[in-house]
Amino acid sequence: MQIERIEIDGRRHYKVVDNLKLVGVFPSVTSILSETSDKSSLNEWILRVGEKEAERISTLSMNRGTVMHRLIELYKPLIGSSEQKLIELKKTATTDKEISCFEKKFIDEGWDMFMKFYFNSQLFFDRIDHVMEAETFLWSKIGYAGTVDNVSQTKDGKILVIDYKNSRKAKKEQWVEDYYLQISAYYVAYWQRKRIKAHGAEIWIANEEDSRPQIFELTQNEIQYYFNKFQKRLSEYKLKFKN
Repeated sequence: MQIERIEIDGRRHYKVVDNLKLVGVFPSVTSILSETSDKSSLNEWILRVGEKEAERISTLSMNRGTVMHRLIELYKPLIGSSEQKLIELKKTATTDKEISCFEKKFIDEGWDMFMKFYFNSQLFFDRIDHVMEAETFLWSKIGYAGTVDNVSQTKDGKILVIDYKNSRKAKKEQWVEDYYLQISAYYVAYWQRKRIKAHGAEIWIANEEDSRPQIFELTQNEIQYYFNKFQKRLSEYKLKFKN
């Protein structure tokens, strides 16, 4: 199967080809949610801090988030004690192309976020038995696609779809509904593509203020609820762009 990431009018899409046959061109989950979200709070924030500062903060969050994601991706499969794995990660990260392409300030910020998970390993990494998927492309027959951060099996035998986030401050649950919609979309696409029904989903969020990252958990029933809401947003997107 061949997957090509393309832009259509500035919106991310994925072109999927299987055995030389076009399966479809699907909008990304993030594009769907961005184009159908209520941007009033975002616009108010930009007015409050100014466009230049808003751009600086957004760039910082995006770039350090990419570094943090990559560090977690490299760390999780390593074998040995936490200390041994950290030593190995530091060696690997210095030559990793996905990390070294960023300016030092973004790499340092990404490390700061990663270390919050590391210093709370008992709540995060130590629970994981093995990684099943990392940065895996998924698509759904109902018309969307995206890349899931991680699917792991925990030491108690549960399969979890996991998404990693970073933030300036701790999140209240009412602020993360779009994260719930996003991970529910990945959960369903994972089941459709792999025929594996995960036991649930988790969103791990490191923020600048707190030493301990947050975990937001979703059960299968909650995932079904939020996936239904995602489908409504997908319908809005298709209507908006006549897809």
